[in-house]
Amino acid sequence: MNIRLMGLIAALATGLSAGACAHTNLTSMYTDIAGKSCKKTVADKVTGAYTLRCPGVGKYRLHIHDDDERSSIDIVTPDARVFALNYWEVVTHGFSSLGKKAEWRVANVGGKTVPVALIVRLNVMDQSDPERPKRRQVLVVAHIGKDTACVVNVVDAASTDANAAARAAADRPEQTCLKSAAP
Repeated sequence: MNIRLMGLIAALATGLSAGACAHTNLTSMYTDIAGKSCKKTVADKVTGAYTLRCPGVGKYRLHIHDDDERSSIDIVTPDARVFALNYWEVVTHGFSSLGKKAEWRVANVGGKTVPVALIVRLNVMDQSDPERPKRRQVLVVAHIGKDTACVVNVVDAASTDANAAARAAADRPEQTCLKSAAP
């Protein structure tokens, strides 16, 4: 085998193993997404729509939106880029409200805390049977990358080991972004 080909194979193997290990040794940190740690901005006095600006981890922040009894989150990066997660389009079209805490899956990179995923409890109104709507809870998992953030998984909070399943989904690298909620 020639030296260039061996070098290419070694580089690919190193790159693949680095990518596969990108989300190992993650830990959880928690921040409030309700209450006094967040600053409320009323967007529309008539409808009551508002935004909460909440601290996150690693100089990230969260913008919590509530409009027409539906909730969503934007992730704001340290350099002020805003990534809208659009829960009202991606997770549910029905009424929803957020839990009180956000779980951040974080890595330690060069001594800095770097968020790689966000898990949030969302209380949703399941309207699949309009005659008998049901309240249920889901855990919404979003990946956070250098240039993007998006919802990648929704875990039924009533399922066995839902928190562990949400963390496992958060820790899997390179997942496809969900596009829209089921009708």
